[in-house]
Amino acid sequence: MELKQFIQDIIQQGKVTVDANVTPFSGDDIQAAIQQLREHYEHQKQELTATVPAFDAAAAIWAAGFLYRAVQLVILRHLGEETVNKLLTPYEGVISPEAVLSVDLSFRYLSNLMSLAKGLAPEDILVKRLREAAIQWPFSSVGMKVEGELKIETIMNNACVRRSYIDRIITARDIKRCNNPQVREYIQEALGDYGHVLWPGFKPE
Repeated sequence: MELKQFIQDIIQQGKVTVDANVTPFSGDDIQAAIQQLREHYEHQKQELTATVPAFDAAAAIWAAGFLYRAVQLVILRHLGEETVNKLLTPYEGVISPEAVLSVDLSFRYLSNLMSLAKGLAPEDILVKRLREAAIQWPFSSVGMKVEGELKIETIMNNACVRRSYIDRIITARDIKRCNNPQVREYIQEALGDYGHVLWPGFKPE
């Protein structure tokens, strides 16, 4: 299974298959995957408002590879901690608005992945890496039970990303995200006079 096909399947069908081997992706596959991600990014821009940040190829392909390897590791349970750490490397670039939206092409499926891994022990190294990813990328982890400090300055300082983030919180009714005063203010502004319809009983803690 190539990375490009994996991306196409998860976007179009919500179902994927992965290879039983953890061999490196080929250069051609990576380039094809980047193009696939770029095209999907251009398509999703139609759903966003304000000035949309540019596509970040490096961030997008990192997230796609991370997701692919994580799915493999849920299945290939015989692989040890050393292999998990080798395959699920942290993102080393700048977490910019461009990176946030580009990573989300793949990381919007983090919640599904955590569901796959729910049978694993809480202290399992794979679970830890997935939780770390959810904390590092709060835009993509809305609705998930995330414990830890969420750094949302990059999200809140960009009108396009912020509006999408606020919409996600309302849709998921993720009340914990509203504990941040700035987020709560934007939530209340977005709900306006229709709060009783859009989010019945909205009462941030």
